[in-house]
Amino acid sequence: MPWNAKTFGRHNGKASPSQASSGAKQANAILESTGDEGLALAVANKRIKRLKQRGLVSDHAQSRMSAGLDRDPDVDAASR
Repeated sequence: MPWNAKTFGRHNGKASPSQASSGAKQANAILESTGDEGLALAVANKRIKRLKQRGLVSDHAQSRMSAGLDRDPDVDAASR
């Protein structure tokens, strides 16, 4: 199921609209490459959580996430 900000927000109620939009893009990319919806949601949610903890998630951060400028090598399928 491809996600958008509204549908992704249902899976992460603490995400702001910009975070949900970014999470949806991340989850869709993972879903497309793996076909695993559970993995896609888990990785996208974990990434948002880590960025929040580091104080990096804001409206500005959403554009950085979309551009791939905040890659976090610690958040992948192995760290699930």
